[in-house]
Amino acid sequence: MVPSLSHILELADRLFPFSNTEPWDNSGVQIGDLSRSITAIAFSLDPSVKAVGFAAENKCDLLVTHHPVLLNPIKRVVASELTGRVILSAAKANVDIISLHTNLDSAQGGLNDFLSQLLGLSEVQVPLNAPSARFGKLFKPEALSELAQRMCQKLALDAVRIVGPLDKMVNSVFLVSGSGMGYLEQATLSKADVMVTGDIRYHGAIDAQFSQISLIDAGHFGLEKFAIRLMRDKFEDEISKLGWNIDLCPYTEEENPFTDICFERLGGMIN
Repeated sequence: MVPSLSHILELADRLFPFSNTEPWDNSGVQIGDLSRSITAIAFSLDPSVKAVGFAAENKCDLLVTHHPVLLNPIKRVVASELTGRVILSAAKANVDIISLHTNLDSAQGGLNDFLSQLLGLSEVQVPLNAPSARFGKLFKPEALSELAQRMCQKLALDAVRIVGPLDKMVNSVFLVSGSGMGYLEQATLSKADVMVTGDIRYHGAIDAQFSQISLIDAGHFGLEKFAIRLMRDKFEDEISKLGWNIDLCPYTEEENPFTDICFERLGGMIN
């Protein structure tokens, strides 16, 4: 059997139910024909022009991304704007796109469960009113600086940003992949010692200090780069059970747009 895009969408829904998508989000089909036959699938974090090009070069009919192409309303599709360029590139290359966003974050066995395992959390729960988050305990209490260092190793990061005393002993962790500071209130109510997420802004850090909860910012890309491997592996397991002959092609060339540079501090003014 050669599955259609509709069949692939049903498979995705079994793995990462679309019913778990947050109200503001737009998971699911971004561009495509539900009746189209799918013989090869590419996977990427972002729906970029390069990812579409990779899919086309590898003769993939479909690109499965974590971040959606269409999240905010658009009034035009033009090549001079990023969203328009992606849509036009996908249409020209005949590559359909579906996105698995907050449904991937929140699903059992999804991205935040994967990260919980990677960080060695136990007694993992889904916090009330925070379906995309996870709350768990460390194997043993450790200093905030030690947890941050261990995260750098586990997540293959050069650096993380920390809010809170480096010698503070922490045990309970509130984890949200991507940009999770909208869950700060839930993290505080859960009595977490530390919140791990990305994209922490200045005023969010000040709010956390006031609430006496520490923060570790591992970056949006740092936490979500694992989505590609996770989606690919889950799809492979399910497709194998169904007996479909589909090539799966993870796009591995994506990079963090930020570069961490540490300059030696010099006394006095720099002219």
